[in-house]
Amino acid sequence: MNQHVRKPPGEEMPPEPWLERVDSLLAEGHYKQALAVLVPRVKVGLPDIKVLDRTAMSYYQLGDVQTALSLIQVMVEQWPDVAAGWAKLAAMQQTAGNIEAAVGNFKTALKLDPYLIRALSALNGLEPFSRNGQNYKRLKKLAQDKTLPRMDQALVHNTIGLIEKRHGKHSVAFNCFVRSKASLGARFHPDAQQSAVDGQIKQFRPAPQKTNDTAWPKVIFVCGMPRSGTTLAEAILHRHSAVETIGESKALSRTLQEVRKYTAEVGRGTDVWSWAGSLEEQEIEVFRKMYFQFALNGLKKGPVLIDKMPMNCRDMALAHVLLPGCKFVFLSRHPLDVGLSNFSICFQEVMAFTCKLDWLGCMTREVYRSASDYQSKLGTQMRVQSYEALVTDPENQIPVLLRQCGLDWEDACLAPESNKSVVNTASLLQVREKINIKGLNKWKPYEKQLQPLVEALGGQDWIENWERWDKNAALTGRFETGPVV
Repeated sequence: MNQHVRKPPGEEMPPEPWLERVDSLLAEGHYKQALAVLVPRVKVGLPDIKVLDRTAMSYYQLGDVQTALSLIQVMVEQWPDVAAGWAKLAAMQQTAGNIEAAVGNFKTALKLDPYLIRALSALNGLEPFSRNGQNYKRLKKLAQDKTLPRMDQALVHNTIGLIEKRHGKHSVAFNCFVRSKASLGARFHPDAQQSAVDGQIKQFRPAPQKTNDTAWPKVIFVCGMPRSGTTLAEAILHRHSAVETIGESKALSRTLQEVRKYTAEVGRGTDVWSWAGSLEEQEIEVFRKMYFQFALNGLKKGPVLIDKMPMNCRDMALAHVLLPGCKFVFLSRHPLDVGLSNFSICFQEVMAFTCKLDWLGCMTREVYRSASDYQSKLGTQMRVQSYEALVTDPENQIPVLLRQCGLDWEDACLAPESNKSVVNTASLLQVREKINIKGLNKWKPYEKQLQPLVEALGGQDWIENWERWDKNAALTGRFETGPVV
């Protein structure tokens, strides 16, 4: 029985040097450079699954979904017995919104390998499994296998939990989510998060705002806790004719790493905030260009660009310094709904703070403390967008959101579900639906299980304070005056 994703033929052996180079480029996000190595090999016409697979993924990451799909289609035609190929084709089709084709190809993958974990998990999201069906029984069998890689163990327990949740077995489901997160063995350091925000409050001071350099797109950063509604806000803004998106990009965090490395090398300090207030205009220009190199991957975008990475909410200081005229939209959603959602999802890339409820509470507190400080310093450059207000009153909230971002009204923004762009986040199914209130109060059946999260947040008093902040944000786009503690 093959219990996890089967490697394509030829991948069992150690990779050749050129392949190691390609994989290194892909890991660093250098997709165009990877294609420079891969495309000549594709043009030779040799049927090499390793080349086709990586070439397709490079085009996909650069936004050329049709080319990526065509290459994966060739791959499954050349190697029709490789279940992982069909699963990859289905996953791409799913993110592109072709759900019917995705379902069919996930089923093809599972006919070839009934225990292909990622195909089982993805298909359950599209055509939910019955607790009496064969796929559920396969998942239960997989859950007993202690030799599975950590991520596969986590995905199996998570998928079972989602099935139990759908059938109203809330306690059983929550225990599955606990096992899923525990399988990852993640580590998190709450003190480091608090120290970073302390440094922000003490050391970051807003820079004098200058005229935006028209050579670059204007950037709107959509951020907040993961699962707070950032994908919905992105989809709304992306419906505007002037707006394009780079999706969940690491461009800002990668630039910040380079800034910190540079300031340490030139003797300005090694603290995470040593760079603040120390960059000269010429240095700012260098790092501004670096940000856009990371963000655009050599492509032309504009005139308005969305950078939607939730945890960019911690790095707004650098964005403010590098990009005069940029805007920030911080999503505010009920902390227990956000906590439950993060805890009940198995992310493709592990976020340690989502693996324990008290860690989630710590991160949530620090994110709001950071956001409050940023708003006190950035003023109208930043809008706090209440998720509840957005989904219950979109006709009034969306026009204000557009004005905050410097965009004229367009009716299309009321229909984000009509967006045909690729969605490669945990919200890819929800964002294909019309704006609705299904995401509100999902925490209530799990109130007992979520008590460690409540305690880590600061108890019911903190939650009641958040409710006041959110109501004020719905009316004004701002937290109330005073610090968020």
